Parts: sequence; structure tokens; C-alpha cells
Amino acid sequence: MDAPQLIGQSKEFNEKINTIKSQFFSLLDDFKKYYLYYNKNPEVNEFQNYYVNSKSQLQGMNKDLFLTTNNIDKYIETLNNKMSSISEQLVDEKTLNKEMVEVISNLENTQNGSEILITNSKSKYNEQYLKNWEVFIGIVVVVSLFQLFRKVEQKYQSSF
Repeated sequence: MDAPQLIGQSKEFNEKINTIKSQFFSLLDDFKKYYLYYNKNPEVNEFQNYYVNSKSQLQGMNKDLFLTTNNIDKYIETLNNKMSSISEQLVDEKTLNKEMVEVISNLENTQNGSEILITNSKSKYNEQYLKNWEVFIGIVVVVSLFQLFRKVEQKYQSSF
């Protein structure tokens, strides 16, 4: 049931109770009056008819009140069952939300960790790249020095 149905149903119950409430005291007064007239003068058919009529009206009102109260109880029980069901769903959704928050947190941590790993990898790459150039330049310098020493040695040997 949605909210408009709930409001409509409660208004309907309220109207029935107010109708019974507004009619009850006048019917009760009529019943008392005709009960006295009937018991004082049981031979008068008119008093007997009024008494029976007021008694049946009061019993009908009592029946309506009982049925309305019973319907209210059933309606409350239905609402209680629905609220229990919604409460269970809410607990499930809260559990799911908690799990999703943990997953998001882990993903954010993973993303942060990935960014850190990428930064670390880049710095290690750059360090290795520089070392490779240093080694290359060192090899070129050493080879050049050997070449230079060889030429110098050859000139020195040719001069002797």
C-alpha cells in the first residue's frame, strides 16, 4: 500500500468511528426512554415497537463498531507485516551498502596504490635510464681513452 491508500483508509475508519460516536448517545437515550416505557407498559405495542427498533439500532451500531474495530486490527496487522518486511529489506540494504562502501574504499585505496606504484615505477625507470646513459658514456669514454692510449703508445713506439 502506498501513502494515499493509507491516508484514505485511515480517513475512512475515522469517518465511521465519528459517525458511530455522533449517533451513539442519541440512540442510547432513545433506548433508555423506550426501555422504561416498554417495561412500565408492556401491553402497548407502540412502545414495544420503539423499544425493539431502538434496541436493533443500538445492536447494529455495536456491530458496525465491532466490524470497524476488527477491520482496524486487520489493517494494523497488515501494516505491521509490511513494516516488518520493509525493515528486513532495510537491514539487507544496509548490509549491502556497507559492503559497497568497503568495495569503494578498497577501489580508492587500489587506485591510490596504483598511482603510487606507477610513480615509483617511473622514478625507477628514470634512474635506470640515467644509469644506462652513464654506463654508455663511461664505455665510450673508456674505449676512447684506450684508443687514445693506443695511438699514443704507437707514436711512442714508432719514435723509438
